[in-house]
Amino acid sequence: MSAREADFGLEISKGVLAKFAMAAIGFSGSVVFARVLGPSGYGAFYVIQTLVTVLDNPVTGWGDACKKRISETGFPTSEALGSGILGATVFPIVILPLVYLGNRVTGLYDLSGLFIPFCTLFVGICCFAVTNRILSARANFSAAEWADTVRSLLTTPLQLFLVFIGLETAGMVYGLAIATILTIPYVMYQIGIKPELPSLKAVSSIFSFAKYSIPNGFIGTAQSRMDILLLGAVLSSAAVGDYQVSMQLTMIGAFLGSVAAGGLMARVSDNWSQNDSHAIIEDLTNSLGYASVLAIPIFFGASAMPGDLIVTIFGAQYSGVGTVLVGLALFRVLATQTSQLRSTISGLDQPQINTQIGTVVLVLNLGLGYLLLLEYGILGVIAATIVSEIVKYTALAYAVKQYLPEVSLLNRPLRSQLLSGMVMFVVVESAHSAIGVSWWGDLTVLIGLGGIIYFTVLTAISESFRVTVKGVLSDALRN
Repeated sequence: MSAREADFGLEISKGVLAKFAMAAIGFSGSVVFARVLGPSGYGAFYVIQTLVTVLDNPVTGWGDACKKRISETGFPTSEALGSGILGATVFPIVILPLVYLGNRVTGLYDLSGLFIPFCTLFVGICCFAVTNRILSARANFSAAEWADTVRSLLTTPLQLFLVFIGLETAGMVYGLAIATILTIPYVMYQIGIKPELPSLKAVSSIFSFAKYSIPNGFIGTAQSRMDILLLGAVLSSAAVGDYQVSMQLTMIGAFLGSVAAGGLMARVSDNWSQNDSHAIIEDLTNSLGYASVLAIPIFFGASAMPGDLIVTIFGAQYSGVGTVLVGLALFRVLATQTSQLRSTISGLDQPQINTQIGTVVLVLNLGLGYLLLLEYGILGVIAATIVSEIVKYTALAYAVKQYLPEVSLLNRPLRSQLLSGMVMFVVVESAHSAIGVSWWGDLTVLIGLGGIIYFTVLTAISESFRVTVKGVLSDALRN
C-alpha cells in the first residue's frame, strides 16, 4: 500500500501518540541526567549527539532519496531498501576517519575519551536513520515514529544504568547507541520486504535526487543545530546544557508538525506523480492548519511563567535561562510551519529550491549568530535563529505559492489556535501572579489550567477542530 492510500489523519494521530510516549520516557530521564551531570556534562552529551546528527547527513540524505523514489509509482521498493543499506554501510567507512583527522587538526570540540562512543553512536544512527526513513514512506508511516518510541524505551534505562555505574557522559552516548542498534530489527520487520542488490538504473535514479537531498539535509541539520554548534565551539558545554533544557521543555510542540511533515512529502510526491494537485492542496492546508496546535500553547504558557518552569523541573543550577525558553518556544511555532512547506517542495520534486533557500538561511544564521553571540551570548544565538527561520518560512511560502497558488498559509484553524493561545496566556499569567510557584504541585495546577483553557476555547471557536477531532476518533475506533 502506498502513502497515498493511507488514512493521513489517522496515521498522524498514531505518530503523535508515539511521540508523546517517547517524550514521557525520555523527559523523565533528561530531568535526572540534567540534575546529576549538571549543565557541563549534560551539554557535552548534546554536543556529541549534534556532531553525529550533522555529520551523518550523507547517509540520511541518501535515505531521503530512497524514500522519495519508493513513494513514486512503479519504483522497485526492495532495490530502494538495498540501496539504503548499502549507503549506511559505505558512508561511515569514509566519514569517520575524516572526522578523527579533522578534530585532531582543529581541536574545535573536545572529544577526548569520547571518540569511541561517538563512532559507535554514529554507525548505529546511520543504519537506523536510513531504514526508518524508508519505513516512513510506507502506508504505515506512523510505525517510524513508534520505532523511535521503542528506541527511547530502551535508551533511558540503558543510559541511567551506565551513568550511575560511573560512565557519566560516555554512558549517555553508549546508552543511545546500544538502544539504536537494538531497534533496527523492529524497523526492518515493519518495512516488511527483503532488500535486494540495486540495479545501476535504480542507484542512478536515487543519486539524481540524493545530489540535492544530501546537501539539503546537511544545510537543514546544520541550521537546526547551529545554536549548539556555536555555543559548544565559542562558549562551553555548560551553555549547551542551559540551551538544551529549554529545548526539552518545548519539544512536545514539534510532535504533530514533525509527524505530519514526515508523511506529507511521500503523499505530495505520490499525488504529484498522479497530477492530483487538488489532493496536494488539501493535505498541505490541513497540515499547515494543525502542525502548530501543540507548539502555540507551549509558547504562550512558557511566556507566562518561564523562570519557574525551568527551575522547578531542572533545578536552581539552570536559573536565569527563562528568556531562552520563550525564544525557543517561539522558534518551535515557526519551525512547525516551515517543515510542512519544506516537505511539500521535496514532494514536488524540486529539491534544488530547498538547497538554494537552505544555503542562504544557513549563511545568515551562522554569520548573524556568531556576531550576536559575541555581543549578547546565548540570547544572541537564539535571536539569530528566529530571524533565520522567519526568512526561511517567507522564502518557502513564496516557492510553494508558485506551484500551488490556492493554498491558504495562515488559514482559519491556525488563527483560531493563536487566539486560544492568547486567551490562555492572560488566564495563566494572572493565576501565576496570584499564587506563584513554590513546588511541583503549583506548577502542575498552572499547566493543567492552561491546557484546559486553550483546548476549551479552541473547541468552542473552531468548527474545523471539532470536526477533525471527531473524524480522527471515529477512524481510530473503526480501526
